[in-house]
Amino acid sequence: MKTNLKKIGGLSLILWIAFSCRNNDNVVNNEFVINIDKTEYRSVNEAVGGNENCDNLYINASYNDKSTIDFTIKFEISKNGELMRAWYEEYTLPLKSGQGKKIFLTPNFNPILTFTISNFYYDFNTGEVRFNFSGTLYFENNNSVSKNVAGEIKIKSLKSVECSIAKRGLSYNDNNFRLFSYSNKAVKYSDQTQVHRFFSNNGYRLYFYFENDPWNYPLGEITFDESKLLDKVEFKKAIGPITADQLQLIDKQVWENYENSGTIYIKEKYVEKNRKVIRGSLNIVAKKDGIVKYNLKGIEFRTSSFEN
Repeated sequence: MKTNLKKIGGLSLILWIAFSCRNNDNVVNNEFVINIDKTEYRSVNEAVGGNENCDNLYINASYNDKSTIDFTIKFEISKNGELMRAWYEEYTLPLKSGQGKKIFLTPNFNPILTFTISNFYYDFNTGEVRFNFSGTLYFENNNSVSKNVAGEIKIKSLKSVECSIAKRGLSYNDNNFRLFSYSNKAVKYSDQTQVHRFFSNNGYRLYFYFENDPWNYPLGEITFDESKLLDKVEFKKAIGPITADQLQLIDKQVWENYENSGTIYIKEKYVEKNRKVIRGSLNIVAKKDGIVKYNLKGIEFRTSSFEN
């Protein structure tokens, strides 16, 4: 009898292990559901993922039914849920000779114009992220062709990539108007003048023109008006037809100019990630034909020095 019991017990153990493995195979840690032009698709687990790095999340999800369509959608989002860019690419199956992928993008310089992230949740400790998305994406270099997409993404834990750069950016929110920079660039010229550029995800750009490196400026304020060529800020708004491409060339976008005046406040200078960082704030009045269009006080910014 003991021998038989041992055999039955061993068989039960094998069956339990096999059943457990099957159950584990069915566990959904990551899930992606999308509706593209009224057709719904779903992917799970390895087809959905991404990573966090510095202040941003980079998320992608793929679908391939092996017979009609193969696509990937990518999101660049801040850890506070601010959309920086959405990108969709697809192949129509079966592939034909010379056939390339079709790329659809959020509008250049103003991604939230036609695309929304909602119900955003991110756990800084576990890396869990989930959100809904919806909007229109435009065929690269041809805004007459578009795709309407909507869906949701759930990821149990994003991969973590060590942040190796100093925090930079620009932000403002007074409930009536907001700015959030998704792109920050700086240029130094041979005469030592510099331009520090901030592009907000709602279609505005702010250029800080400095006579020399801002690290060398004392803490305090710098006043400017339209007559100044340097040590000033230029505020512009993206207008005109929607453009969507990978390069986001500034000259291809139509910009509305303003007469700008205000004050730059240099508040703090410190070293982060072996880079010299300048933190400050900006008050600016932007006029169009003498009429005040924007009166913004307390725009926060961080930029880095070329002197490292």
